[in-house]
Amino acid sequence: MKCIVQLLVAVTFSAQIASAWGQALEDEPADCPYWKTDCKGWLFYRDPAAVVPRPKAKPTPPDAANATKRAEVIQHDAMNKNLDELRKVAIMNPTPDNMHAYMSYQMMAMNTAAKFADAWQRTVWTDPNLDYAMRGRPTTQFGLEAFDAELQKKQRATVAALAKTHGLYFFFRSDCPYCHKFAPVLKRFAQETGMTVFPISLDGPGLPEFPIPTPDNGASQLLQISAVPAVVLAIPGTGEKQVISYGVVADTDLYERIYTLTSVKVGNRF
Repeated sequence: MKCIVQLLVAVTFSAQIASAWGQALEDEPADCPYWKTDCKGWLFYRDPAAVVPRPKAKPTPPDAANATKRAEVIQHDAMNKNLDELRKVAIMNPTPDNMHAYMSYQMMAMNTAAKFADAWQRTVWTDPNLDYAMRGRPTTQFGLEAFDAELQKKQRATVAALAKTHGLYFFFRSDCPYCHKFAPVLKRFAQETGMTVFPISLDGPGLPEFPIPTPDNGASQLLQISAVPAVVLAIPGTGEKQVISYGVVADTDLYERIYTLTSVKVGNRF
């Protein structure tokens, strides 16, 4: 009898201890390491928390999606769809009825496009911010003449200002017929602008306009000159450079290229 009583007491005590441990485990954080806990000890395994799946969003019905569109968008899409279907039918089965249906519908679509073009033009006429002719090159001959004259003034003023600090490296070969043709143009350009030209001969001899050139000492490789004649705009002693032209170009092209290429500076180029 005494043994039975002792056994009941031990079972009750064990149940109380197990209940206390279970409560302590529930109170401790799940991510706490086992060596920092009092009750967990080496019994650190816990079943992972159950993951509750999120309900999937139901796809929007086509009718509900179309309800958010403007009526004009729906009409435009329907017109394009009908036109495409009628065209395909007419191509695959070109009967008089199918051709007439497609051509009639196409005429209606073209009239709609013509109305749009007319409204576009009227809107442009009333707002100078939308008129490209007000921001770019004019569309009339006398407007182009005034535009080109003003641009030429800006180009010449820019080149004249650059001539005080910049120079032109002229790479050529004495046996190059294109170099002989271009040399007078570059000579005249230098005289008009005051730009200093540094002639560099790749084969040694000079040209009539530049009889005493500097021999090429590797400058052509450094500047990656791939053909002659070549002109490079540079600020001597600074490393800033920009290829202006290859081949035979007019003096007006030299003005335009120098003006354009010096408008925005990128890296060690103008």
